[in-house]
Amino acid sequence: MTVAPTATEKGNPKYRNSVAVRSVTGGKMLNALTTPQVENDSFKSALESSLAAFGYLTTGAAKYYVDVELQELDQPLIGMDFNVKSTVTYKLAGPDGAKTYPITASGTATMSDSVVGVDRIRIANERAMQQNIKSFLQQLSR
Repeated sequence: MTVAPTATEKGNPKYRNSVAVRSVTGGKMLNALTTPQVENDSFKSALESSLAAFGYLTTGAAKYYVDVELQELDQPLIGMDFNVKSTVTYKLAGPDGAKTYPITASGTATMSDSVVGVDRIRIANERAMQQNIKSFLQQLSR
């Protein structure tokens, strides 16, 4: 789920080495008997790795804190191609006040990714969350 910047993406110097992830909520524990979900710890780890790749993650005292809530993970029940839609609210708090970034993104997995349905939905989940993190980082970079 981690996002790395492309050669053309420049980070916002305002956030350089000054952001920490304070909380991630709304995820669900993985359960082998139900549809695969996104766990809070996995999402937090991917977000922190992505923030680090963009040069935003702090190693010391944070100037900005991100609180994240996974609002919805809209998954299909059956199909050949699985398109998952993730809706996440990111709240960035800092000396300038707080700003909310509601982001919806999608990810798709096809039969060419895996013939096993559970694997396809997991791949689609990861791609949806990766796109969601990417959209958030693009918002910060503006």
